[in-house]
Amino acid sequence: MENVTGPCDDGDEVVGHRSQNDVFVTTGEMDPVKNESTSAPLAKDIPTERKTRVKRERRKMLRKKSSVIDHSPASEGSAASKQGFAVAESESSQKKMKRKLRDCGARVDSEEEEEKKKKKQKGSQRPNYFVSIPITNAQISAAVVEVQEAVLQQEPRLVKAMIPAPTLHMTLLVTHLASQEQVSLAATALGKAVPSLAELLVGRDLVLPFSGVGHFRKEVVFVGLAPGQHRDTLEKLAEVLWRCFEEQGLLHGECRGFEPHLTIMKLSKAPKLRSQGLKRVNPDLFSSYTDRFFGDQRVDRLDLCSMLKKKQEDGYYHTESSLQLGGHQRQEPSEAELQRVSKRLVEDAVNRALNQYKQETLQNGGGPNTAAVPPPENTKQSTAKLDTSANSTTDSRK
Repeated sequence: MENVTGPCDDGDEVVGHRSQNDVFVTTGEMDPVKNESTSAPLAKDIPTERKTRVKRERRKMLRKKSSVIDHSPASEGSAASKQGFAVAESESSQKKMKRKLRDCGARVDSEEEEEKKKKKQKGSQRPNYFVSIPITNAQISAAVVEVQEAVLQQEPRLVKAMIPAPTLHMTLLVTHLASQEQVSLAATALGKAVPSLAELLVGRDLVLPFSGVGHFRKEVVFVGLAPGQHRDTLEKLAEVLWRCFEEQGLLHGECRGFEPHLTIMKLSKAPKLRSQGLKRVNPDLFSSYTDRFFGDQRVDRLDLCSMLKKKQEDGYYHTESSLQLGGHQRQEPSEAELQRVSKRLVEDAVNRALNQYKQETLQNGGGPNTAAVPPPENTKQSTAKLDTSANSTTDSRK
């Protein structure tokens, strides 16, 4: 048999015995009020006694909780003290929440400020000067204009993306010059490159043959440089310039890969085209010029140009300094060079005539168009004119 102790309704304890049959029996005690002894419950009242015992245990736990509240700084044992304790607790939690939100907001503000500073610094270091080889061969400029006009006939919205013919150039390096002092240092760096360039060229002319039209990610359209030894020489020339500018503290980081090209249109010049749905240049617009020969450009000088200053009267970029390459007068082209240029021009003329014939045939439903291909006499005359025009190559800036 097991002794069992439990509280009564009035707070006193009752001692009883639990038998193996789980029958709860209480020992008799005198009731101080009624002066009567309590008797043991009957077997039929056992479930009721269990419920009573559970209720007593719950009341005991409530008393413990109330005692904790009564010992708080608020008024003792009243409902107001309990309510005040709850309000105080809620206020402290609200203060903690506000503090967290305030700290979080401060972190967000600081992050936004740092991001703005980074963008400002990045914008302040944006390139504003470049060293270039100007395109002075009128034949190349005319061929570029022809390609641009052909593209605009198919997509007029690209008109603002075109590079004006007077500004055509090949970029060798770009940099950011924050003051006139740095501009002077850049001009000095350009002059210090003379001995290295003279050793590189060894008195020979650097001639760049431009051929074919390509693109970078369908955003920049350019005229490419034909393969040959001149590409290696041009890359070494760019490395010399990079090293001279780096020694003056005008360049930082490593020399990135140099890809020689002549830009003729780029979408970044017309940012509104993106909102109009024109995000890429369709290569089909210039597919007929992928093998076109544009002409040879003799590298006579290097220019230090500003991207932001007002352009010169001839339409070219504002030039801070120039470095002349070669001290002799330009010689007349050799017979072999004239034949090579004439052959390429004739091939280009024939290819254009064939392409025009194909287009006219498709437009007329398969029937040939007499206007598509000129008569043989006219073809010979045009070929003769092209041959003679190769001898009159001009230099617009020399």
